[in-house]
Amino acid sequence: MKRPAALAIATALLLAGCGKGERDDLVTVSVIGRSTRLVEPGGAIARRADAALLGAAAQGLVRLDAEAQVEPGLAIRWAISDDGLYYTFRLGREGGNAERVAAQLRRLVRAHRDGPLGDTVEAVREIVAVTPEVIEIRLSAPRPELMPLLAGPGFALFERGRGSGPLLIEGKVGPLTVLQPPSADADADDKAKALAQRRIHLRGERVATAVLRYAKGEAQFVTGGGYDDFLYTKLANIAARDIQVDPATGLFGFRMGRSSPAISAPEIRQALAMALDREAIGAALGVPGWRPIQAILPPGLTDLAQPTRPFWAQAFANVRGADRQALDARIATARRIVGQWRASEGLSGPLRLAIAMPEGPGSAILFATVRRQWRAIGVEAERVGPRDAADLRLIDEVAPADQADWFLAHFLCKRGRPCSEEADQAYAIARSTTDPAMRARMISEAEQRLTALAPFIPIAQPVRWSLASPDLPGFRLNARAIHPLFPLIGNQSSR
Repeated sequence: MKRPAALAIATALLLAGCGKGERDDLVTVSVIGRSTRLVEPGGAIARRADAALLGAAAQGLVRLDAEAQVEPGLAIRWAISDDGLYYTFRLGREGGNAERVAAQLRRLVRAHRDGPLGDTVEAVREIVAVTPEVIEIRLSAPRPELMPLLAGPGFALFERGRGSGPLLIEGKVGPLTVLQPPSADADADDKAKALAQRRIHLRGERVATAVLRYAKGEAQFVTGGGYDDFLYTKLANIAARDIQVDPATGLFGFRMGRSSPAISAPEIRQALAMALDREAIGAALGVPGWRPIQAILPPGLTDLAQPTRPFWAQAFANVRGADRQALDARIATARRIVGQWRASEGLSGPLRLAIAMPEGPGSAILFATVRRQWRAIGVEAERVGPRDAADLRLIDEVAPADQADWFLAHFLCKRGRPCSEEADQAYAIARSTTDPAMRARMISEAEQRLTALAPFIPIAQPVRWSLASPDLPGFRLNARAIHPLFPLIGNQSSR
């Protein structure tokens, strides 16, 4: 950390300048990060504050509701063919001209081909306006994750530089951005007219400022927190009932950086994985609802409900006695593996590894805990910056859908070593076939081969937190850790 977290909190107290006594028809929201910008989607993933603004002011054919489920956007309904190759959308009255919308979608697909969404959009073969109200997206191979991606900020649609709703930007985008619903018609009922008077004040700001604003009662909702900044909620004495931790699924752990001799050895990666006391890491971070994990994939995915456990987890699953005894047996085995490798390489001292992690109090806690645990097996860890050369790098990403594809894609050969060409081939078949049974077999084969290779040292499910009272209307915890702004304003009680 560059300065103590307590000092950052104290500084934020001076910076949080909004007065108390907010109106009942106003929802004040802070998204942790930098100030908001309205940036049209392209190949890069939008920053958190920008994504929140995009989701509020520029929807796509579909959008996400409070539970991160797909709901109508510009399209009022849709259908997917049985083979998963044809997606048909009918635009609503406010959805615009189908040919113009199709042209925008084609442009976005081209923009995303070389970016993080490239593996999905490369299957888009054609986007056509079938009628003035109907759009069809035609694929060369099924992509089960397409709908949630179409509902995300990467496919938000603009027209003449303006967003497509569901909220409108009042004035300019800046440190404080005001969002409002569309104006009510003259003949609208009282409820619709009351809704049109509501506003959201949106800020993108540093975590210390956002948490202090909430602690002082000057914000009703803060979102965008992760493992690295959770400590601020404790320093500000936020009530436990207001700390909302999403049941997010994704990747949180270490993968290989540079191809050093030690980390290129699968037995060393397995030893590092088996030596981790994941419960102790969660206790050190102090995150409620901590969910440790030992495998690349979490259980309960739609296309692979029961992932393969790594060999070491299977080997120690039946160790008699308490969990501590099983952990002690794992540590002893890991120490022996590391010792044998050091002897074979002629190393007299400890095995030294550089670990790349971001700055922040959570990273300091995480690194200190992991270093202590790995030191017990003869490994000395050194922390370096996120852009420095390193043996291991921290991954902290939330999956956009409950599909094994997303997890496995991180460990294809084109994404770096170690990898398995056989796993790549199985993955490619799974992504190209229209036979569900074949797809399931190939996904399972790719997962088993990667599990045996141990390209990833898992720690837990990603940590994503928000601050909100339990009864905040329009807020729901969800596995995507996405919290759209429109439900917050649309569900406020009429006054």
